[in-house]
Amino acid sequence: MAIRGIFTISTVVLFLLTVNHGEAIWLTIPATGGTKCVSEEIQSNVVVMADYYVVDEQNPGNTPAVSAKVTSPYGNDLHHQDNVTHGQFAFTTQETGNYLACFSVDSSHPLPNPLTLGIDWKTGIAAKDWDSVAKKEKIEGVELQLTRLEGLVQAIRENIEYIKNREGEMREVSEATNARVAWFSIMSLGVCLSAAGAQIWYLKRYFHKKKLI
Repeated sequence: MAIRGIFTISTVVLFLLTVNHGEAIWLTIPATGGTKCVSEEIQSNVVVMADYYVVDEQNPGNTPAVSAKVTSPYGNDLHHQDNVTHGQFAFTTQETGNYLACFSVDSSHPLPNPLTLGIDWKTGIAAKDWDSVAKKEKIEGVELQLTRLEGLVQAIRENIEYIKNREGEMREVSEATNARVAWFSIMSLGVCLSAAGAQIWYLKRYFHKKKLI
């Protein structure tokens, strides 16, 4: 029974860690030039690592180059490279928001075929160097997997707290907007009633003056 329990825990651990790693993202850039971007909403104080590379199966010996640029939610440049076929970047986020990675080719030099670019984007627990952790802490096997699972659970907990905070902020904005709309509706109704009352008073005075009523 104990062996079965350990096997079940190990299976769950390996499944969660496999899901957490994810796969590479593939982008297709038109042959006539253009820009393709990938973005992710990330919290502050999160490690981000990525490898990107151009794939040209038809002409592997002369792979076209691209320009890569990564910006923060406030538009700060975190990574910028021109005329490269592969590269990588790593940084720790300073603010919460959408981090944008854009890849482009020079439109003045059209390519014979569209470009295929792969990007392996890792954040948080997936970007952590577990080999170094294992050597430093002198752990391996199931203990290492449990340590990774603990980090994954912590990351999930932080994401849940972030989502709850965002939901609270959005609810406050929604309630404030509803209150403003309600006051605007009441003011609009008051203005309409005042205008209608003024028109009735003016028409009644006009008809009395002309002795029509």
